[in-house]
Order: sequence, then C-alpha cells, then structure tokens
Amino acid sequence: MRSSHSTLAAEPPHLQNRRGFTLIEVVVATLILTSALLAMAGFTVKYQQSDSKVRLFSRAQQLASSRLETVRTAMPYASIDTMAATESAIPGFPGYTRVTTVTRVGGAPTDTLDYRTVTVRVSTPGSLQTVAKSSTVGAF
Repeated sequence: MRSSHSTLAAEPPHLQNRRGFTLIEVVVATLILTSALLAMAGFTVKYQQSDSKVRLFSRAQQLASSRLETVRTAMPYASIDTMAATESAIPGFPGYTRVTTVTRVGGAPTDTLDYRTVTVRVSTPGSLQTVAKSSTVGAF
C-alpha cells in the first residue's frame, strides 16, 4: 500500500506547494470579466436608446393614422376643409405636435375634379423625428 506522503514527494518541487490561483491569473480573469461587463453595459444603453426612439416613432405613426382616419370619415365631405389644424397639446400624448393640412383640388362649379389631399405631420417629443402621412379624399 502506498502512503499519500510518498505521492507528494514524487511531485516536482515547484508544484508541491501550489494551491489556488496565482495573482496574475486572478488579475487576468478580473480584466476579462470587467471587459465583458463593460461591453454588455454599452449594449444595454444603446438598446434602451433605440427602443425609446422606436416607441416614440410608433406612437407618432399611430397619431398620424388616427387623424387621417378621422378626416376620411368626416361627414359632410365639405367639412374636411375645416379639419386643418395644429395641435400642440394632444390629450394623453405629452410633447407630441400634430399638424393637419388640407389642400383642395378643383371643386369649382366648372371643374371636373373635386378632391382634397390631406397631410398629417406628427413631431415626437423634442422634435427628434417627424412622421408624415398623406391621403387623397374625394367626394362620393
């Protein structure tokens, strides 16, 4: 039977007292971990900024589409001209600005054309982005 003492004596002298990590190994591992954490933090910040911009843009598109739908369903047709407006305070959407313009084409008694082009521009808070949607509305 072999004793555990004899196996320790058989190891080379520079490995006999080695236990755990050396200082250099700890420093290298710490640097690698720190680099990974900093990279993830940078990614998280960029992701949050991008997500915030997309959310603002999406709300602006919804506000523009909603306004166009209101104009399209306006009765009577002649009332569309009165819907041109600038809304600097939209309930439930602080910081957004919505501008509706109506351009009339034709419509005089001698004209063969009678339609309106409606454009809605919505600016996000801080005017970072502007969404513009247009539609042509004609009389039935």
